Amino acid sequence: MAAALSVVWPGERVLLDADTAGGDLPFRLWGSGSGAPRERLSSTPSVASLATAARLGLTAAGPLPFAQDTSLGVPVVPGALSAERFRPLRAMWPRVAAELAAWPGTVIADLGRLQPGNDALPVAQESAAVLLLTRVDLESLAHLRDRVVELAGSVGDPARDRSPVGVVVTGPLKARRFSVEQARQVLASIGSPVPVVGFLAHDPAGAQGLWAGAMTRRFAGSDLVRSTRAIAESVLTSWPSLIPAPAPAAVAGASVGADGEAGIEKAEAPTMEGIGS
Repeated sequence: MAAALSVVWPGERVLLDADTAGGDLPFRLWGSGSGAPRERLSSTPSVASLATAARLGLTAAGPLPFAQDTSLGVPVVPGALSAERFRPLRAMWPRVAAELAAWPGTVIADLGRLQPGNDALPVAQESAAVLLLTRVDLESLAHLRDRVVELAGSVGDPARDRSPVGVVVTGPLKARRFSVEQARQVLASIGSPVPVVGFLAHDPAGAQGLWAGAMTRRFAGSDLVRSTRAIAESVLTSWPSLIPAPAPAAVAGASVGADGEAGIEKAEAPTMEGIGS
């Protein structure tokens, strides 16, 4: 979900692979080079480079110097390939989270399964929105009851007007209405204020298009992209602090900077749990 969301998200953004169980984006995404054969993402720069630099403070460019351009047009900071390689970063995550939150762009972080004790939890705690992805089978709904309470307690801040946690339901498109209603009923049964913010269509063809790395008309019109775009709109409505600031007006003899998103003061970006396409 994080990769798809980064494709449709407006303005300046970076996709961060922060799944401490081991990142998979280096194996799935393609570099932006136009030569043949195409190449996967390099092992460097990566989240390790970002964490090392964050100890002394990032520049105004934030995570961008540590991101690699991809064929999808989204800069990606690749993760470590295994839990063992992530382990040396354990003490660095609070500083990384603070530096990312200070950047005026948007960071979309894939946090994998954000269980208690996850080293990257500080990234979620600094985020404006934390999205929990769930199916609606019996087992998943039972887990949802516990995970929502647990996650809200881990990343919630009493100083905020609302919880940063939101639920995204995934399943076949034809079951969208039923699936969303089932999740809402579970949340209501435990008195949880956490909202269901969207539905991610199970779309194998769309996922194949995403990992193929080409922005074709077929991929852009897929159920995956359309449902992800609806999620992005819902997140921006639910957490208005994430709405990109308007780009500055062009001045005679000058050009406006690229893509112009600034995530209003603090770029506390959506973070993902349980990512799947």
